[in-house]
Amino acid sequence: MNPVKRQMSKIIQLILTIVLAISSISMPMRAEAKENIVVVIDPGHGGTNLGANPPGYVEKEMTLITALAMKEELEKYQGVTVYLTRNTDAELSLEQRAVMAKSVNADFLYSLHYNMSANHFFYGSEVWAQSTGTNYVKGYAQGQLFLNEFVSNYGLFSRGVKVKLGKSGNEYYGILRQSEKLGVPAVIVEHCHLDHMNDANYYNSTEKLQAFGKSDATAVAKYFGLSSQVLAVDYSNYPKTLVTASATPKVQDLTPPEIATLSVSSRNVTNKKLNIHVTAADSNTGIMYYAYSKDGGGSWSALQPWPSATDNLTIEIPASYGPTRSAVVAVFNSYDGMTLSNAVAY
Repeated sequence: MNPVKRQMSKIIQLILTIVLAISSISMPMRAEAKENIVVVIDPGHGGTNLGANPPGYVEKEMTLITALAMKEELEKYQGVTVYLTRNTDAELSLEQRAVMAKSVNADFLYSLHYNMSANHFFYGSEVWAQSTGTNYVKGYAQGQLFLNEFVSNYGLFSRGVKVKLGKSGNEYYGILRQSEKLGVPAVIVEHCHLDHMNDANYYNSTEKLQAFGKSDATAVAKYFGLSSQVLAVDYSNYPKTLVTASATPKVQDLTPPEIATLSVSSRNVTNKKLNIHVTAADSNTGIMYYAYSKDGGGSWSALQPWPSATDNLTIEIPASYGPTRSAVVAVFNSYDGMTLSNAVAY
């Protein structure tokens, strides 16, 4: 072989060696990227969109504190990449948030919020999921893990994993609707209510808002079966609550409880106590709360959790024995539908 051909052969062999070396490096990197979980955390509201704004609190600030803590905690796990839709007081449309999640090929979008009710009557935590197909299955399983964290860690009342459709038949909540259009599973996490005294002690410091973020991260880690050497935890094969996927959207419960009847079990005139027996039922979503009135509905007790184990409840209430002597009970289902019982004179 002449010197020129010999030199060309060496150059070709060198090129092949380099190509093979690059291939051997690149292929494992691509395989690892496929196995990596991508999570997008969306701190609700921002900019001129304050969110809930009771005296002393601004929801957009609270969600950002929680989201930053959630990201920091979640990044302690192996095999997960975490993004925020905003890390400052930025104003983003719901579409922009969903598009950002799609642009990074997110496995899940988590929209973080703090709640208020129209009449300031309700309390507890809830998760809103997308209503159709596998996204509903994923959202329900993930939502239950969030609620389990809030109940077990803080004693919060669970209002359940819910869905809501608008009049058009699409997702009512914009972030779920925009994410569904792009094929991104998403949930809205309502940590607690800012307008009810029952929840007031859960969010009244930066540390408590950060604690929510850490609980959020744990719920996500359990859903994806992540492990952390730093935290010394392994959630591989962590059990999830599975529901059946449906080709048609799940629809929210639009009807109030079907049954609410009241009878007086016993009276104690001396101690001014009344034992009342309540029977209530809701075949769609169950009974969530109850409240009683001892003056025929003129004034009401605080809202109480309904014991989920039974459709019957016997409670002792203080009896006024004044001019208006009738007891009545209001029962509420998971979607806050309300039914009044019959009034019973005493």
